[in-house]
Amino acid sequence: MDIGVPRCFPRRASCSLGMTNIVPEYFSRASCRFSASASAVSVENVSTAPFEDFSVTTTTTSKATELEIKVDVYGAKTQAIFDNVFSEMVSAAQPIPGFRRVKGGKTPNIPNDVLLHILGHSKVYMEVIKKIINSTVADYVEKEGLKVTSDLRVNQSFEELESTFEPGEAFSFDAVIQLQGASL
Repeated sequence: MDIGVPRCFPRRASCSLGMTNIVPEYFSRASCRFSASASAVSVENVSTAPFEDFSVTTTTTSKATELEIKVDVYGAKTQAIFDNVFSEMVSAAQPIPGFRRVKGGKTPNIPNDVLLHILGHSKVYMEVIKKIINSTVADYVEKEGLKVTSDLRVNQSFEELESTFEPGEAFSFDAVIQLQGASL
């Protein structure tokens, strides 16, 4: 077994170690983390899958029926989903005070900042974040051909997700998918 230390960070209490020649049939990429304070080494099965609008890093957990994923959604997709959800919420909203509706029930020329304030920043972001999580996980499961249950657990709270979300910027979240049987 060859162990190489590509980089160590002196201000951190941990280093990343790269391990090679470890039963390549089982591990797609082995990751070994070394903690200087605890002196413990753990090996986990990690794989990365890039898609058109997002990338997914998967890690197996101690339970065989769970798959932990870290999803990085690119800025173009976050902006597209935000625009779509925002326009749906605006069209479904009650008439905006101070602005007259034209034929067809549309409310033209209202600045997006005003609309966002009236609809509620948190309410809009909550719907956008839900849509991002659901659509990216569904795309990943479909493209990988996984058989999963409807149980999806996101590791961050909504407040944490909302504080990191900005339309048009990259967005990341961690989730655990429940697999049906042993589909790995």
